[in-house]
Amino acid sequence: MFDQTTLRRIRLTALGLAITVGTSGLALAQDWRYNDHDRDDWRYNDHDRDDYRYDRDGDRRAFDVARDFGFHDGAYVARQDMHRGKAENPYPRGKYGHADHGYRHEYGDRYSYQNEYARAYRAGYERTYR
Repeated sequence: MFDQTTLRRIRLTALGLAITVGTSGLALAQDWRYNDHDRDDWRYNDHDRDDYRYDRDGDRRAFDVARDFGFHDGAYVARQDMHRGKAENPYPRGKYGHADHGYRHEYGDRYSYQNEYARAYRAGYERTYR
């Protein structure tokens, strides 16, 4: 079916492909991001959450999440209140009363998250209700 030259080229191509795939797997295994879980660098320490040492980027991310959830929740409740003819009430209530929608343990202090959420909730509510 195939002559010897064509079979030899197919075998060499398959061998080259196997070597390429195999060495790329070895290269990924050598990459420190995939297997170095004992580093002492606190910025990358995702495995020890009991020390509550969060970097500023983590705090900023938590506040961004709190602001996003709070603002959208406040705007949503304001639209509902306007539709139902209710008086303005820009404070989190009902299922939003705990002011922790979207909170996760990685964000650190729940109290700070709740304060930021409530502030954004009021801003979203007041901007939408007018």
